[in-house]
Amino acid sequence: MEKETKIAFAIGGMIVAIIAFLILKPFQIVDSGNKGLRFTMGSLSEKVENEGIAWKWPLFQSIKEVSIRPQQIDYEVEVGDDGAISKDNQTIGAGLTVFYKYDENRLVEMWRNTGEEKMKAILTQTLKESFKKVIGSYTIFEIAGNQEKIRAEVAEKFRGDLSAGNYPVQITEVKIINYDWSAAFEKQIEETMKRAQEVKQKEQELLITEQEAQKLVKQAEAEKQSLITKAEGEKEAAKLNAEAKALEGEGIRKYNEAIRANMDQELAFRKLEIEKIKADKWDGKLIPSQVFTPIPLNLGATMQDLGIVNK
Repeated sequence: MEKETKIAFAIGGMIVAIIAFLILKPFQIVDSGNKGLRFTMGSLSEKVENEGIAWKWPLFQSIKEVSIRPQQIDYEVEVGDDGAISKDNQTIGAGLTVFYKYDENRLVEMWRNTGEEKMKAILTQTLKESFKKVIGSYTIFEIAGNQEKIRAEVAEKFRGDLSAGNYPVQITEVKIINYDWSAAFEKQIEETMKRAQEVKQKEQELLITEQEAQKLVKQAEAEKQSLITKAEGEKEAAKLNAEAKALEGEGIRKYNEAIRANMDQELAFRKLEIEKIKADKWDGKLIPSQVFTPIPLNLGATMQDLGIVNK
């Protein structure tokens, strides 16, 4: 009986110990991507627990897990009194998003000086002020064409302000989306676009008119050039015709001269033939061209008888 009692007490003690262990839980599992901050009677230890099982004294110690993964804060800058003011005094709103993570080597410092909630508030306020500061150097009309440049400038100023405050966070990315502005400016844009469209339409009409005028001028110039070309062609043709006529006249002249020369030669040749015929038919008797009396005229005397030709 005594032995059975001892066994029952032992089993009961084990059960109580197990229950006490489970209730008191002298350990804690630090999840992956987290670090553990150890508190002993409310006092923060300098030692940071890594992921895995972390032992602690029940009732006296606790472990607070802090994520070292990138975290995200979204903030909406509303159009209104709290909006950003552009260089031309227009109220600008936008959606801001920042991705950050804690410096795991300064987690104890972060918790002592600010804590997570205050750190998030500091990040949000610093991001908003950085956005307002950068927007103040742009007009509302310049924002659309410089969105990436503005984002880069906001991120640079945001990091610079956090570095100046020596805050234990690392900024990984800043995004700016959904720019917005007041309804009054929206109406102003519509009116401006309408006027710009009307001006553009007038410019198009003027351009069409100018093009038509240029077309008429070119047509007139083409017709003028055509007439000039035609006149020059006719002038050249007349010149060529005159030259042809001159050449034709020169040919006729030369032809006539040749005919005349031929005729002169033919006449000379004919004269020679006549002279030859005359010579052939002459009997050698001299016919005096003048007769003087009372010298007797011997019509039958020859040139030899008269001593003109040697016998």
